[in-house]
Amino acid sequence: MNARFNDPYRAQRELLSGSKFFAALPPALLNELAEASRLLELPVNQTLYEAGDPIREAHLLFNGSVKRSTTIPGGATKIIELVQSEQLLSLGELFGATHYASTCCCITQTLLVAIDIRKLREATENHHELGVRIIAALARRQCAIEFDVTSHHYGLTGTQRLLDYLLESAGEKANLAGETTVVLKASKKVIAARIGMTPESFSRNLRELSDNGVLVVDGRKVHIQNAALLDTVGGDNRQRLNFCRKRKGNALDAETPLSAGALVNMCGRLRVLSQRMAIAWCMIVSAIAPHKALVKLNQQEKEFERNLARLEKLELAAEFAEKLVLIKALWPRYQYLMHGDQLSVQKIEDVFELSEKLLQATDALTGHAADLGELPAAHYVNMAGRNRMLSQRIGKFFLFREWPSLDEKIAVLTPPSCLEFDSNLKALGKTANIPPEVAAQLRVVASQWQKFIHTLCPDLSHAARTQHARQVIAEGERLLRSVDTTVKLFERLTK
Repeated sequence: MNARFNDPYRAQRELLSGSKFFAALPPALLNELAEASRLLELPVNQTLYEAGDPIREAHLLFNGSVKRSTTIPGGATKIIELVQSEQLLSLGELFGATHYASTCCCITQTLLVAIDIRKLREATENHHELGVRIIAALARRQCAIEFDVTSHHYGLTGTQRLLDYLLESAGEKANLAGETTVVLKASKKVIAARIGMTPESFSRNLRELSDNGVLVVDGRKVHIQNAALLDTVGGDNRQRLNFCRKRKGNALDAETPLSAGALVNMCGRLRVLSQRMAIAWCMIVSAIAPHKALVKLNQQEKEFERNLARLEKLELAAEFAEKLVLIKALWPRYQYLMHGDQLSVQKIEDVFELSEKLLQATDALTGHAADLGELPAAHYVNMAGRNRMLSQRIGKFFLFREWPSLDEKIAVLTPPSCLEFDSNLKALGKTANIPPEVAAQLRVVASQWQKFIHTLCPDLSHAARTQHARQVIAEGERLLRSVDTTVKLFERLTK
């Protein structure tokens, strides 16, 4: 036991033996590398090495994130690479130079193992398996550089470059459905500089990807929707969605006309937002992550108004306009209740009742939009959108049932909503000729729906009310993302 704790290289040995570069190598080789290494734990903004420094050690990153940069003619700084997963830093320089040409700085707290470069080079020359791994890593880096250069010079848009960057950061190949989450550890400014765009362009491109249903942004977390990456519109379920630059002369002054599915989805977004705003408000007054809920409430109000303004500009039938007028009449009152200072039982009941009235009005508008499309696919968009709304309405019921005056009413409303979700999900699953990614996404929704229902039911693991509410909200958000992707996929089938 004493020998174990007196081993000065124990930490390095354990890290190296579990790494993708050195795992399963001969124990004697691992011991040699461990004994020629040191453990580094560096704070934020610490410089690891600077351009011009002699290369004496190879740095293997285990935790945290770093940025590599260089100075280009004129004095500007160019970010070469952002690294936030296990990687040998500056691999090309380690085996092709004697001095660093780049500067490496920590973006977050980092954990690294620094290995004597002479020992690593010697091991790479003498051990075939390690040499193969180093060559494979160099080849991957070379491919990334080539495609990065190509994207800048041969017409890929900023949106496409951003998507490629996020997919590269995600690492492993995405599944057919579900989501892949990327955590942006660097600032927006730093990532934008790495991709070769301004922070404003970064935000605009992120919005375009969100509007296309490709991803959902939640703070620093970006949830890539795997099924939405495929080009369902083009009829090729093997081809990834492309965001190509429009040819000059093809730009139109007017917006591209909405497809039947896009119109239904836009109307349906008003429907689901009516419920999401009620949830955010209830979280604020219940002191459940109130600051985060207030940010979401403000974002949802702005989105509601944007969609409302877009719908007002459409030249549609008189009956559609009449339904829109009813929503516009309810909206100011709803906004006023959301931001009033006085909290009372009466106000809680008013918010709940008005959220139900706004739901009825937006649902009528969405149903009419589906009828205008005169396509079965438009009704599937509406059905999927109903489930998107129901995922939030049921969450709203859960939060508002804490007030005794609403408990009896909510007890009556909840079971039919759950039954409708199940019924809609089964009906969508029986839709003829749907692409494989849509079918796979429906299975993801079914699985997430069961998790959500299970979380709603209180048991010993949900003893604390606030903790239980947070779990329900978190599962509801996951369910919403998966259902929202389904809506977008069915929308594409109407084009």
